[in-house]
Amino acid sequence: MTNSVKNAFTKSFPGSGLIDSLANSTAASLNPIQPVGPYLTGGRAIIKINDRLFGFAFGVTFNINTDYVENNTIDEYLAYELMPTRITVNGTLSMFHIPNKSPTKRLIQPNVLSYLFHRYVTIEITDQHTGQTIFHTKKAVITSKQQVLQAGEISTIQLSWKAIGWVDEMIPSQPLGAGAPSFFSGKNVG
Repeated sequence: MTNSVKNAFTKSFPGSGLIDSLANSTAASLNPIQPVGPYLTGGRAIIKINDRLFGFAFGVTFNINTDYVENNTIDEYLAYELMPTRITVNGTLSMFHIPNKSPTKRLIQPNVLSYLFHRYVTIEITDQHTGQTIFHTKKAVITSKQQVLQAGEISTIQLSWKAIGWVDEMIPSQPLGAGAPSFFSGKNVG
């Protein structure tokens, strides 16, 4: 393989073994002059809840689902249009359980007496090198908590959450040409 064909996934570091590759990779990531790669990594992600660094969280997954239904006409099995119905945002947050720093203690998850009056939490994930927003929501609620305790293992917690609205790499805005008539097969369907 020639040098012109190598890319970010096949780049080899000087040195022959795994230890040399790990050392060079770590040194490159700590070097302030080193350009930041174009790929997002979990190691660079900063997780904040309620505008505070959530130091014991080690992973976040989120799903943004857009539901569509088919608009069928009489005597036609093919859909005439696909109509959007709603967008749902939900996810999970994985963390270590540190005594006196549980989600309930930090007022992130409501308890049996406060859940009717509990406020929304904000969840923010940013890239610490570029400052780019990966995900942000101002209105999220914790819907469930699962805790795992195993002999010889660190206790972990997984929180499931739902949110109203979000911002990621782009602030929500009207698409280009929204409201303008669109033409399909010579008929105005907009």
